Amino acid sequence: MRVLFRSFALVSLLSTLSISVSAGAPGSFRGTIVEGPSTAKTSWIYVQGRNGMARRVDISRARVSYDESVPAAIRRAKPQEALIKGAEVRVTAEQGSDGEWRASRVEILKIAFSTQRISD
Repeated sequence: MRVLFRSFALVSLLSTLSISVSAGAPGSFRGTIVEGPSTAKTSWIYVQGRNGMARRVDISRARVSYDESVPAAIRRAKPQEALIKGAEVRVTAEQGSDGEWRASRVEILKIAFSTQRISD
């Protein structure tokens, strides 16, 4: 009976570890929002890093906020409205098995002064 219990415990532990490994760990990156293809979905932004590489990020479920360095006087009531071309952001996201980045958090580090919105 003990051997059966130990085997079950080992299988349970290995299953739990494999599920947590496949879920992917969140990563963080920063960059400037750039314009994506005209066919881009409205719940996606394109973030270009200093090295020139751009990442497409799904922000449909992300919590968007301002960094404390952004003056309150220039903040918009809805931070999502500040996700426009030229804004500098820090993104916390997980990369899915399909290779797409899905953000859980987007922090606006520097506001861009433009009227063109990237996402709704």
